[in-house]
Amino acid sequence: MTPSYLLFEMPDEPDCRFAAAWLFRAAQAQRLWMRVLDDREFADHVGLLHADGIPDIGARAMAIFGEIEHQHHVAVIEWDSDDGLLGREFGLMERLGFFVYRRGGYWMVLPKAVTSAAVRRAVLEVASTTEIEDGLEMICPERLLRTLAKDEAEAARARLIAQRRFCASCEHEANPAATRQ
Repeated sequence: MTPSYLLFEMPDEPDCRFAAAWLFRAAQAQRLWMRVLDDREFADHVGLLHADGIPDIGARAMAIFGEIEHQHHVAVIEWDSDDGLLGREFGLMERLGFFVYRRGGYWMVLPKAVTSAAVRRAVLEVASTTEIEDGLEMICPERLLRTLAKDEAEAARARLIAQRRFCASCEHEANPAATRQ
């Protein structure tokens, strides 16, 4: 299987309020996810989603935010780059509205609200991606998402960074006094 990659973007200049609100909502989603798991019947129904580790939406949000910030606000992350939880955690986050797909990648947005009902719905949608591979039942959230080959993802990232730099230089030329303040 060829490795798949995700392309992430954040606003050019995310302010502290946006970052704090986004991470706070992710922490809220994690708290609600843990509360949903307290319902044993529901937890058993979606057991495959957390069979080999409980997805941590809050921790993944911090990791993705840090990676996007570190990579000039446009990041490429390998789908299976870690413990295998990335797909499930990102799938949950995307279904909860933390990201929207645009311009070939996932743009970071602030969800309107994160509720217990929304978390349950997201969990059921990600859990519904179950497939049998080599006789094993597996969650395949990539069926809900759009991944890219590495060369496509890197080319898209380079293009987006170039566009951002071009736009920034146009803004500077249009109003040079504003950049000196």
